[in-house]
Amino acid sequence: MDNLTPEQRKKNMQNIRSKGTLPERIVMSELRKAGIYFSTYANNIIGKPDIVFRRKKIAVFIDSDFWHKHPTRFILPQSNTNYWINKINRNQLRDKPVSKELRKTGWRVIRIWEYDVKKSTNKCVKRILKEYNK
Repeated sequence: MDNLTPEQRKKNMQNIRSKGTLPERIVMSELRKAGIYFSTYANNIIGKPDIVFRRKKIAVFIDSDFWHKHPTRFILPQSNTNYWINKINRNQLRDKPVSKELRKTGWRVIRIWEYDVKKSTNKCVKRILKEYNK
């Protein structure tokens, strides 16, 4: 059972952003400090990557532990479970073909979990820079 009224739940869900999340802003800030130029949220690239290096054809996705169902850190909400299971599974099913299609067209794809950015930002940025400097 939901402990919020429908109006409160609606307001809460409206405040969840798909762009400009804290983990994304952290990684972008570190890349700017390193003097690396990139595009963000490219609508014309399949999957709308969070960070794009067009010339090097690198697409970076920073996946939320909740919305993309991290294998160990995902916690299923206790209310409306059927809705959430279907919603999260659709997100997961979409991720694989997006990565596959990008790779097929010559892109290198990097997927980073939200928790990993918070836990070890430097490690995540080094992973991106390693691919960038190839």
